[in-house]
Amino acid sequence: MHAVDDKSYSERTLQSLMRALKVLAPVFEDAEINEIMINGPHDVFVRGRGPDVKLDVVLPGGAIQTAITLLASMSDKVVDKDTKVVSARLPGFRVEACMPPLAVKGPSMCIRRHATRVLTMDDYIASGTINEQQAEVIAELVDQRKNFLIAGGTYSGKTTLMNCVLSMINPVQRLFVIEQVHELKISSPNHVVVECDPDFGFDARRAVRMGMRYSPDRVLLGELRGPEAYDWIDAANTGHPGSGATIHANSAFEALSRLESLLTMAGTGMPFDVIQQRVASTVDYVMFIEQANGVRRLSQICRVDGFDRASGKYQTVSLPTGENP
Repeated sequence: MHAVDDKSYSERTLQSLMRALKVLAPVFEDAEINEIMINGPHDVFVRGRGPDVKLDVVLPGGAIQTAITLLASMSDKVVDKDTKVVSARLPGFRVEACMPPLAVKGPSMCIRRHATRVLTMDDYIASGTINEQQAEVIAELVDQRKNFLIAGGTYSGKTTLMNCVLSMINPVQRLFVIEQVHELKISSPNHVVVECDPDFGFDARRAVRMGMRYSPDRVLLGELRGPEAYDWIDAANTGHPGSGATIHANSAFEALSRLESLLTMAGTGMPFDVIQQRVASTVDYVMFIEQANGVRRLSQICRVDGFDRASGKYQTVSLPTGENP
């Protein structure tokens, strides 16, 4: 059986994948390209620092299917009537693939390039993504071990910002990091990273519960997407201050609403107002990052000061301006 984390096997698979998709070789070699989007045969887009660009290439469906079969072999799976979606992690890349009939236009893939290095806060300031006042707030919340969420849409830069925040954590602190697909780069010398795989009975809920037994100072989730939100909140409230996660949302305030929805999925039977109070008592800050036409910007840092039961609203302050969101 091939181990997914076998480095030499992963590298060989990447080389085989690139041979199968040889017409895309220049794209794989271009470090400015962050994402290769194969929508179907002869339909390929790439994403760099600007708008998506359609490539003038001929990519037969057979080549895409061969590439997907190679990816499936990494997880000891066979692409057949029961397996039509494949996820894989290759050196420097994360790949998601889908086969017909689920993929209506033919076999498709989305290949995302991992960041080659962790952006520093100085990098963010120089690029205009984060201003100096925001940088000071982030440094303070990390130093004071406040619980935080990093919110944003797909490809907004949540993971990249999480990498930056993780690099700012005191290296004496022990981190327990949970991901669906391993992408985060952790510089802390004392850390554990686990990758969830529901196919093997190891989902995010089980990972968080295990993490609480690993004596971590902080519990970090690559993304909150289901009932594991309840376990993460429990961990953050029971001796693991400074825990954090990313979450899909369209604003800092909507991140709190989405967290409420994820908590209801845990099936605890808690009244909704109790859920809201748990959110308010756990999450100290929400950072919202967005992307438009290839430009990323940290547009909100929201401090959560509590929950007002009378109005049914969170008590929040938008920082560093001090205006309510």
